Amino acid sequence: MSDAHPNPFADETVAQGYDAWFATPLGATVDRLEKALISRLAEPRPGETALDVGTGTGHFAAFLADRGLRVTGVDSSPAMLSVARAKRQDIAWQEAEVEALPYADGAFDLVLSVTALEFVPDPQAAVREMYRVVRPGGRLVVAVLNANSTWATARQREAETMDTPFRDAYFYSPQEFVALLAPLGDVRWHASVFVGPQGEGLPFAGLLEGMGQAFFRERGALLVGRVEK
Repeated sequence: MSDAHPNPFADETVAQGYDAWFATPLGATVDRLEKALISRLAEPRPGETALDVGTGTGHFAAFLADRGLRVTGVDSSPAMLSVARAKRQDIAWQEAEVEALPYADGAFDLVLSVTALEFVPDPQAAVREMYRVVRPGGRLVVAVLNANSTWATARQREAETMDTPFRDAYFYSPQEFVALLAPLGDVRWHASVFVGPQGEGLPFAGLLEGMGQAFFRERGALLVGRVEK
């Protein structure tokens, strides 16, 4: 893994583009599929405390808040947090590094991190920090982009000719992902998004999701893992 991890989200233009993608037909479908799996593994419950690590523009923090959780979103990018703060005032936003979270041990019922570990210099330290702030009986849910998916291949090809946030990203195979989380405890994992990065199969997204999760989970675009404490 490369040691060079400049913050790819320091530009507010990138932050605005990130949110705009979810308004496209493909983005809206991917968002629905990802949230369905994340919700299944995270089991968010109203009244719980939740931390969204690498919150970015607060997309998934808002998802949790809308389900009645008391949410804190943390990110190292002021540009991304600026967009997040403008969208929601009912979420506590804080700037901090993922590997050094400014919270007490066991502070949260649920800690969620979606597509953040691809960009941190020390992912082992990051997952240890996330787990540290999970309360006993709580759960850590982490999602990363799958190196074995067509989405990762497309992002890598784009980064060869364009200045994209994925230029320095590290994509995890399912085996690497499980190995990263395994020191924390038993890992329960699955995958989501079996449509293609250019919208291949989009009209049949529901059918592809069912078949992919049943038979081809190692090819899903998003790997989601859960560890209980």
